[in-house]
Amino acid sequence: MTMSISLSRLDPSGADRQSLINFFTSTTFPFHVHSEQWTVAKVEELIDSGAFRNAENEAFWLRHDTLGVIGYVRLEDLADDTPMFDLRLATEFRGRGLGVGCLRAVTDHVFMTMDVDRFEGHTRDDNVGMRSTLIRAGWSKEAHYRRAWPVKGQMARDSVAYAILREEWKSGSSVDVHWHDLPMFTPQVGEDVNYTSNSVPEATELVDLYRSVGWTAYTQDPVSLHSSVLSSAHVVSARHDGKLIGLARVVSDFGSIVYLQDVLVHPEHHRRGVGRQLVTRALMPFEGVRQKVLLTDAEPGQKQFYESLGFSEACASANSDIRAFVKL
Repeated sequence: MTMSISLSRLDPSGADRQSLINFFTSTTFPFHVHSEQWTVAKVEELIDSGAFRNAENEAFWLRHDTLGVIGYVRLEDLADDTPMFDLRLATEFRGRGLGVGCLRAVTDHVFMTMDVDRFEGHTRDDNVGMRSTLIRAGWSKEAHYRRAWPVKGQMARDSVAYAILREEWKSGSSVDVHWHDLPMFTPQVGEDVNYTSNSVPEATELVDLYRSVGWTAYTQDPVSLHSSVLSSAHVVSARHDGKLIGLARVVSDFGSIVYLQDVLVHPEHHRRGVGRQLVTRALMPFEGVRQKVLLTDAEPGQKQFYESLGFSEACASANSDIRAFVKL
């Protein structure tokens, strides 16, 4: 049976005053900055100051269609372009799989009633339950703040920021974050070919390039292809007259190993040194990394090409068309 969770606007100074006091004074809130039970005086002070309803904040009960009130949420920073939230479930309703439904109901309310394009939330790095809830509700991690979450009597914890975009809420699909977006070198031109670092091509361009060399296993899912390239540790693109003609990308732990995942050049631009430039530039930021490895097919030209770049064949795999190369 599908559960239904809705938001019921609080009347903190009127009908909901005592219920609000009871909620905050009867339970603890692990992972919140103020995790202990609140005092009656503190809740009354917040109510009287307008903290639960003013130009910046609006509080609601979270109501389950059969369980009744299961928690509370306060929308914050309402005058900004990106509102935030403080969500708390009553003790007896935690760990029962209600978090995702609550967060989706809050997200629906924000995008259906507010003219904003982003909705954001922060939590402690060790709040695994909330972080999992955010991911399952369609949110994406956007930032990691070191030692930013105060913990009474202990060293501060890291704070992790998540957000969801209006377009993601509408489509149900996440927009990938390009984490490794810093260019590792300035755009450079050689032999009428322009090389750029970490400027990821559009999905349609990638499909055309991969299809041109017959790598159709990649082109069957353009979204996955673009997401994979976007997640690479370093991407180098080659363009001629603005058209994408080559690409190399690597994945790495940035310390002990770097893996050369893809190197491809449009057939019309073979034997112009583009592949060599792509590999050299893709590996340039990883000179201090000890192991540089790759897999390729058994075509003789591949062996000659990679050996000319300093790679050695690790071993020939029996009954396989795959060859492994390493550069130490």
